Amino acid sequence: MKDDTLRLFGEVAVDGAAEVVTRDTWAYVATGDGFAVVDWRNPNRPELVGTWDAPGTGIADVKVDGDLLAVSTQGGEHDHGPGEDPDVDPDAQIGTHLYDVRDPTDPRYLSTFQVLPEGVHNAHLVGDTLYIAKEAPFDESALIIVDVSDPANPAELSRWVLEDVHPELDSVTNFVHDVYAQGDYAYLAYWDAGCRVLDVSDPTDPVEVSAFGQAPGADRGDDGTHWDRVFAYPGNAHYVQPSPDGDHVYVGAETYAVQSGGIRVFDVSDFDDPRQVAEIEAEDRNPGIFPDTAHNFDVTANRLYTSWYDAGARVYDITDPANPEQTYEYDPDGSSFWTAVRARGFTVVSDIGGGLAFLHEDHGRLGAPGFEGTDAVPYHDRKRRRDR
Repeated sequence: MKDDTLRLFGEVAVDGAAEVVTRDTWAYVATGDGFAVVDWRNPNRPELVGTWDAPGTGIADVKVDGDLLAVSTQGGEHDHGPGEDPDVDPDAQIGTHLYDVRDPTDPRYLSTFQVLPEGVHNAHLVGDTLYIAKEAPFDESALIIVDVSDPANPAELSRWVLEDVHPELDSVTNFVHDVYAQGDYAYLAYWDAGCRVLDVSDPTDPVEVSAFGQAPGADRGDDGTHWDRVFAYPGNAHYVQPSPDGDHVYVGAETYAVQSGGIRVFDVSDFDDPRQVAEIEAEDRNPGIFPDTAHNFDVTANRLYTSWYDAGARVYDITDPANPEQTYEYDPDGSSFWTAVRARGFTVVSDIGGGLAFLHEDHGRLGAPGFEGTDAVPYHDRKRRRDR
């Protein structure tokens, strides 16, 4: 019988590793206080090209398209790095920074699209358009669509606010956590309000065309127990990605309570009649420890590449989306995973705080990477909000 364990083909240490995205033979990694660039032309010997401090703090998200890199920051209080003006207002450092990466070994800062007061946790970059999930403060959450055709001068095109369209969903438990754009549509992970699909063919006038996966009680408003509801299952639409043909949408839930969140599969071939057809449930591999929940994943035509914090990275056959079947996994002791993406025939995962692992179904060795990751899932942004 064929071994179902993914093999470690290559690894590279990246301090503070969180989100990873790839373009060609380059990987870009969010590091908390900036970003790193990894050259993996040889996936057996990936090399850390360098790390760059970016303005602001809490940098957990990076996106790349073509020669443009988007780096999102959630805060502005930090020690000024080389080349930064110590007299610059910290507010000017909050938002999404744009870098020219025509030469990935020498990223060039271009501009910042400012998002106040609490910055950007996640964004998505497609061509000349940047989609920003303005998550916090929760009562000001919105999707912001930005024209970056001139990345030195980004310009807001529009913003979409759930409560403007659905006043009954005005609740601190309903906020946009992430966004994925494909074709004419933007898919929003809107926490307890589920997934919202917008037609963005005219980016100056986004229009909701479908909604699904809303949690029971999403219209309860603030009843004094909202913090328990924010962190608890059901609900918590955290990450969303459609299949390449757009017929199915995968929605992951991130929870910090008794029951960890899984990934739900929706058939959206008819936007007027979306239907849940499957659910991949979280596995309780660490009894009494909360982070077995789903995090970021990647969808191809017939495979789903997933990260589950302390419960490993797993690959599912989704040839039949209604019946996902696990085919491979990678779950070494001492690792926690932020991202799993498919690139160049490899599963690329970011081991939180430690670095990148390049995994293959057939080639490589069994075992954990040599760098030191962390078992502690970073939740600084959630704790900060709770303490306010």
